[in-house]
Amino acid sequence: MDQTQLRELESRCIQEEQPFCTAACPIHVDVRAFMAALAKDDVCEARKILDRTMPFPEIVGRLCDAPCRRACKRGEIGDPLAIGRLERFCVSRTGPMLKLPKLPAKGGRVAVLGAGLSGMTAALDLARKGRPTTLIAPDGEIGGRLRLLPESDVPGEALVQARKLLEGYGVAIVTGGPLGGAIGEFAARLAGEYDAVYCDLEDVEMAGIPDPLTLAVGGGNCFAGGGPGADSGFSTIKQVEDGRRAALSIERFLQKVSLTAQRDREGSCATRMATVIDRIPPAAEIRPTDPAGGYTPAEAVAEAGRCIQCECMECVKQCAYLREYKEYPKTLVRKIYNNLAIVQGTRSANKTINACSLCGQCTVICPHDFPVAELCRATRQEMVDTGHMPPSPHDFALEDMRFSLSEACRLSRHQPGHATSRFLFYPGCQLAGSSPELVTRTYEFLAEKLEGGVGLMLGCCGIPAHWAGQHALFTETLDALRAEVVRMGRPTVIAACSSCLAIFGEQAPELSVTSLWELLDGLELPAGQGPRPPAALALHDPCTARHRADLRASVRSLCAKLNLAVVEPGFGGALADCCGYGGLMQFANQPLGEKAAQVKAERSPGDGLAYCAMCRDNLAAAGRPMAHLLDYLFGQTGDPDPLARANPGFSGRHENRARLKERLLARLWQEEPMPRPAHAAMPLAMSPEIAALLDRRLILEEDVRKVIAHAESSGRYLIDPATGHRLASFRPVRVTYWIEYEPADAGYRIHNGYSHRMRLPEETP
Repeated sequence: MDQTQLRELESRCIQEEQPFCTAACPIHVDVRAFMAALAKDDVCEARKILDRTMPFPEIVGRLCDAPCRRACKRGEIGDPLAIGRLERFCVSRTGPMLKLPKLPAKGGRVAVLGAGLSGMTAALDLARKGRPTTLIAPDGEIGGRLRLLPESDVPGEALVQARKLLEGYGVAIVTGGPLGGAIGEFAARLAGEYDAVYCDLEDVEMAGIPDPLTLAVGGGNCFAGGGPGADSGFSTIKQVEDGRRAALSIERFLQKVSLTAQRDREGSCATRMATVIDRIPPAAEIRPTDPAGGYTPAEAVAEAGRCIQCECMECVKQCAYLREYKEYPKTLVRKIYNNLAIVQGTRSANKTINACSLCGQCTVICPHDFPVAELCRATRQEMVDTGHMPPSPHDFALEDMRFSLSEACRLSRHQPGHATSRFLFYPGCQLAGSSPELVTRTYEFLAEKLEGGVGLMLGCCGIPAHWAGQHALFTETLDALRAEVVRMGRPTVIAACSSCLAIFGEQAPELSVTSLWELLDGLELPAGQGPRPPAALALHDPCTARHRADLRASVRSLCAKLNLAVVEPGFGGALADCCGYGGLMQFANQPLGEKAAQVKAERSPGDGLAYCAMCRDNLAAAGRPMAHLLDYLFGQTGDPDPLARANPGFSGRHENRARLKERLLARLWQEEPMPRPAHAAMPLAMSPEIAALLDRRLILEEDVRKVIAHAESSGRYLIDPATGHRLASFRPVRVTYWIEYEPADAGYRIHNGYSHRMRLPEETP
């Protein structure tokens, strides 16, 4: 990723865009922060926020005509916030809380003709920038028409404070010149004496029309503003805006740079901010008990508390991953860029990059389609390719994939009695691991209903390698799958897994592929004889079906044909959450994977229905009774309640895949299965708690058997004399496993297990 790509990506995220009120404010007061401070009854902090951007808060805070109120998002769900009244409340109860620094003197003398609010603002801003500034008032007094307002609107003390503020920054306030009429020779003389001149049109008249963007008059060093607004009325905030705009133009003029470049965000401007208000209840404005006296502190807190604190953050609100790492897309891409740029040092963002589920929900939610998933996946691949990504986060998942592709599990056959296949059923590795009996029943149904032969292929599409950024391994896996489909005569692949379907569509478009669910929706369905759900089920879409509306529609059609009552969770369809498996999240950050499953499970109360095997298993592990749609299609009398089926765990999935191949070979093709290793038959006994512990630590029963077989054959183990337990280690691949066990009956009882990647000194590579 280079700087250009970084900037393009950062620009897509709108979280740091101005809220609607601030964008509408000509001087961009941070109204959102102001409201947050007042809502906490922190009037001093609220005053600091005004002091940062509002010149002369004692005056402007009392008289502001609040154009931001018209843009207030709260106005779409009730009354807009009484922003002007709250500003008046704040400045009436506080003095100045923050003095902005003055930059070092830079030269460039400026004269400001007229001491109305526009001229005062221009003089103050220029003085703060280090420009020697002279404010020429008609009678040496500042304020212009402000001095005509009643004391209740602008106390005299406010003008006294304003004068002290100007003089504190070094502004010279003088009397001089015919300011009541046309400035004529006086202005021309000043333009020759000073480097720049600003005319406050509240106090003076002049020929020529100021440029609306720069307020420049003609091509010289004269600028003018502060006249009546578009409706010819007096606008306090318009006076301030013109003074500030002129000060910036004069500063650019003195620096001899462009007066017009990059000024589109000055004054009231558009914002790309998007805020969802659907779930916010309406609320009426809190009106002061005494309108003349204004808000009481309690009333001000209540009114400020109505602010909905406009921001985007919709992706963060829905994504467990972004919430976990306290990131939104713009900050995330910056963190990833910095992580990639490290030459020497710790790449502290590796775990963040690896933990994304790559589900794409945030991209669908984002108004500008920020590609968080593709960014994280491509970054993983880049880091793998350059040797900067350690294998540990995804190692277990890749070994699991290799097991699915090994001779123990892989299978490719034409339908018994057929030499060719018109179709090829591809259940995917997770359905085979979760419920092998459903794979068998589905295949037998398809073989019976479809003409032309239905072949069967067991294996893995390679998506774990794709998610892990292991491009070479993924390509090798997918190429082998393609070659096998070609060898079988290019049949139409029937994919049960939406992840496989997505991979085939994106990476192997030359294959003829259809979804199992769309195919079943066009067939006469069996009358499932298994247990039926007692109530409506929450239908949980998998994240990999996000862009397959046709597939999701077929699933709902099947539910209707089976008389299965389903309810839609709050986030389903194109907005479906990931169950924690996608992107290998549960391996890179196991607690986060569990949180993601919990979020998906809690989207809807009651029992659930899934048509993705991993969704079913992970939501079941999260404590939600879950069934798979195939349970109700091909259930049989005597089957246990599918809603009560537990998550088989990693060891269970391994065993299920291997057993599925053995049973299918014997049952359908009358072939003898491969002999298993001697230790595969080793009986193990363990409590449910120990089984869950090993599963959580990614230790398979197969690994346990390897450790014990190695220890018992070599005699290399330790014995605890107090318990008689044996402790042994073995490193079959890249991980060293330690198992605490004891002989029991004809096998072994397991008491504990853990693993690490350290290589012990006595071990040889």
